[in-house]
Amino acid sequence: MTTGRVFDIKRYATGDGPGIRALVFLKGCPLSCTWCANPESQRREAELFYYRNRCIACGRCVPACPLGAIAMDPAGGVATDRAKCTACGRCVAACLPGAREIVGEDRTVKSILSLLDRDRRFYENSGGGVTVTGGEPLFQPAFAENLLAECRSHGLHTAMETCGFADEETFGSVTRHVDLLYYDLKHPEDAEHRAGTGQSNTPILRNLARLREAYSGDLIVRVPYVPGYNTSPDVLRKMLRIARGVPGLRRVEFMPYHRLGLAKYEALGRTCSVAGLEQVDKASLDHLREAGREEGVEVEIDAR
Repeated sequence: MTTGRVFDIKRYATGDGPGIRALVFLKGCPLSCTWCANPESQRREAELFYYRNRCIACGRCVPACPLGAIAMDPAGGVATDRAKCTACGRCVAACLPGAREIVGEDRTVKSILSLLDRDRRFYENSGGGVTVTGGEPLFQPAFAENLLAECRSHGLHTAMETCGFADEETFGSVTRHVDLLYYDLKHPEDAEHRAGTGQSNTPILRNLARLREAYSGDLIVRVPYVPGYNTSPDVLRKMLRIARGVPGLRRVEFMPYHRLGLAKYEALGRTCSVAGLEQVDKASLDHLREAGREEGVEVEIDAR
């Protein structure tokens, strides 16, 4: 069966869809959002997490690396030459305190369904199911489509979160297996969208409009609330109006910017370009609900 690259599977989740759910996180995304809280989701290949605060500098990982990519760091811990690292995992096996971890593994649809079958009674009793997210599921379209189709054929409610960046054929093929679609909107203007994500919003808005004709399930539009980027009243109103015009819309969910992903950038040996941005106080966002009422759209503020 189709194989895909997954970086996490969360069982017994209670968000991202109704009831108790399994969340399947696919690796790889065509966007590079500056505020991304899951940087390990962006690249398709497996990657190494190194948590310096867990490292006891025992040095066992140094000889374990077959490529000589690891050396003791005079500043503390060890240093990894990521240009040499192939994420083979040998250093992980040698690491006693669990300071090293490989993120991303290949899974078959069959293996994931076998895992889900263990929890079937929870899904059935709660009205839950499976949510495929990422990264971007449409970045691995054959795997996402196969997984969603098989889950639905097994009687599971299916949901998917997507940024919508895909060609029309791919988008239509995958979404026809989805009961609930979470659709991310970052910015209504193309130039600003490119600045924040590295990509045009043209295919995203095109596919959102396509839902009027090619999708019969439920829709929830998600908007990241990122200070200095997309929080002006005019921009917010534009996104509410775009969402309002799509049939099946249940609500718009605003996702306030938070800093919980910063440790992941450090663990990947990267820097976050918006690391200095202050976390948004959710209590300050009641004006978004009022804007939604005025535009005829139900608005929720994500509480996570």
